[in-house]
Amino acid sequence: MEIRKVQRTAGDMHYVYLPTSWCKKHNIDSKTKVNIDEDSSGRLNIYPDEKSTKRDSHLNISISEENQEVIHKLIMACYINPLSSFQVKLDKDIDYTRLLNQKKIISLESVEIDRNIISSDSSVMLTDPDLLLITMVKKIRNLLLVMIKDYDSELINRYEEEIDRSKMLIEKSIISFMTLTTPMKLKTIDLYYISLISRDLERFVDHLIKLEKSDKEYLKQIIESMDILKEIMDSLKKNKANPEYKKALDFVRKVASIENIKVKDVKHYDKRRIKGLLSSVSEVLIDWAITKEIR
Repeated sequence: MEIRKVQRTAGDMHYVYLPTSWCKKHNIDSKTKVNIDEDSSGRLNIYPDEKSTKRDSHLNISISEENQEVIHKLIMACYINPLSSFQVKLDKDIDYTRLLNQKKIISLESVEIDRNIISSDSSVMLTDPDLLLITMVKKIRNLLLVMIKDYDSELINRYEEEIDRSKMLIEKSIISFMTLTTPMKLKTIDLYYISLISRDLERFVDHLIKLEKSDKEYLKQIIESMDILKEIMDSLKKNKANPEYKKALDFVRKVASIENIKVKDVKHYDKRRIKGLLSSVSEVLIDWAITKEIR
């Protein structure tokens, strides 16, 4: 941390010099504008104005690779990073039908596959991971309602793809902030908690969709927990603040009351993982709430 002295002009105005190294890093000169806002703790945040400092970032990669899993992971890495465009060129034509069968690839915007070239010319940039998390929780609750009421397999799969995409966009938003100092009103600690919750929720859904119509009573226990989590998310949107610890404790209690399952087969394993991942979310949520109390 660098400490700088606040100075005053003859007209009784106050100012602080911006660090030279920071200005060089963000391409800031006397013609550049900066954004200034105050967060909930009273801190002033100064960050470059996107319009005046934004630089397009392009990535071109040529690799010799045939393994579909390796190619898939490379595409996902290019997508979640803050790039204006990217192109991955392979030595040989790719079996694009097999690649597109990867569930995460299907949900990517603007990614094109043409013979041996995978490219994207307009990668999505986002600055509201908290709103994305709120949307993710609502989609999970809707998914549970579908599973309980009519168990429409096509709709269930569609919800799972949308939930995967929400989690992926949260990662993209957070990485953009960390690497480019994208303007964001959330604090770094908030981004940390949002990232942990979204990852556990996405894994939770992977096990949730394996349950069947006959598991309706168990699903009802799960949706009671998600109802509380949705309330907490709604309050986040309304107050633009961290979760309130009393409500977070309600979620902890509800998750703890879900039936403990002994692992006898794959289905029982999925149920055990479902509770385990919700328990992990509850731990992060109460940590986040207590962080708010001491900030």
